[in-house]
Amino acid sequence: MGTGETMTELSKDVLIEMEIVGFTAEGAGVGRYQGMAVFVPGALPGETVAARVVAIRKNFTLARMVKLIKAHPGRIKPPCPTFEHCGGCNLQHTNYLNQLGLKTAIVREALRRIGKIETEVKPTLGAESPYHYRNRMGYHVAREGDSFKLGFFVRQSKRFIEAEDCMLAATSIQKLAMCLPRSLGGHAAGLEGLRDVVVRCNSDESVLLLTLVADKPLQAGTSLAADLMAAEPRLKSVWECAGQPVYGIYGEQWRLLQGEKFFPDTLCGRQLLLSPATFIQVNPAQTQILYQLVCDYAALTGSETVLDLYCGAGTISLCLADQAAQVIGVENYPPAVENAERNAELNDAANCRFICGAAERILPELAADGVKADVAVLDPPRAGCDTAVLYTLCALGPAKIIYVSCDPATLARDMRILCEGGFVTTAVQPVDMFPQTGHVETVVLLEKEC
Repeated sequence: MGTGETMTELSKDVLIEMEIVGFTAEGAGVGRYQGMAVFVPGALPGETVAARVVAIRKNFTLARMVKLIKAHPGRIKPPCPTFEHCGGCNLQHTNYLNQLGLKTAIVREALRRIGKIETEVKPTLGAESPYHYRNRMGYHVAREGDSFKLGFFVRQSKRFIEAEDCMLAATSIQKLAMCLPRSLGGHAAGLEGLRDVVVRCNSDESVLLLTLVADKPLQAGTSLAADLMAAEPRLKSVWECAGQPVYGIYGEQWRLLQGEKFFPDTLCGRQLLLSPATFIQVNPAQTQILYQLVCDYAALTGSETVLDLYCGAGTISLCLADQAAQVIGVENYPPAVENAERNAELNDAANCRFICGAAERILPELAADGVKADVAVLDPPRAGCDTAVLYTLCALGPAKIIYVSCDPATLARDMRILCEGGFVTTAVQPVDMFPQTGHVETVVLLEKEC
């Protein structure tokens, strides 16, 4: 609005005009109207839009873009036909260079606003291939009679949209997903309760794993698995996971329907054997860049004790083991700990040991037992670290903390505690693990104040 112009009173369904000045990781442009932050999905910083107010909350307003008055020069036509509705991507409407700039700004703004930290944020490291990079895809299953479809939920809803031909999926996953509906239809009578399918591939896409996620055990699971593996040579194992969700979409009842028990992969030169639900990063090429940053920031000399908290299957631990005296990994998910122990043996990393339990419980116990850490690596889930972990690390006082984060907001919150506890931020490097989405991974180096 220009100086002196009359502003319409802010209320539901009112049409307002404003400049977009910020951006959220959820893909919404941020403007200000009558002093109120207004979130407009699909709008980009630098654009002027006309938007209709959808809802007014205490501290912000939600609006829907009605007209793009002034477009950002980086705006493009989204290549995916379902982009406007699917909840998977929210940045396909701008070119990749601008996506990287937006992610750098998201991290910088989170550190400034939430963490009260003013520090240099390096430009986001982009991916060589911003499409077909995901090595794991979860699809919802929709059924009508004996006909099946794979797809996703429309953004912020439970409305299904067919989209097995996803532009983010690795090509081997995409090929299998496009064939699955017909195979499911051939076994429809025995697939009552099937709600999701998860497809994984290894780094070179030579091996595939399929998990059928259902409310109850599937009568046709074994015969379906046999048919699928006969049709697709790269499919090496098919699993069934039954029961109500307790770990993401997964239930507690796991059954190997056919094939190999462990899923093989190679990452950063390390051999891995993984269980079907064990988490590893979904972008193999960018993961190597991410883990190399961790190694560079650690700058180990061979004499250090390293704590790897939230270690998962031990992938970071294995990358650091060659240059450390010992690495102690802590992970709360038992199958991942089993994988980590097996992977350490597979890679002759005898100086790695892994403890199963919540980091907020195990870390104080290690401190009480006299463990002294020179370097601590944090790679928590999106919710960030428990405060007990942060306060214990402040008391332990390792020379370095390397924080690997998938959520800038919780990263900033946790960094503020660490900085107040005697650490100084010396490097912040975003890495684009999730092109075409607003998500960004960040590696931060914090060093103990002298």
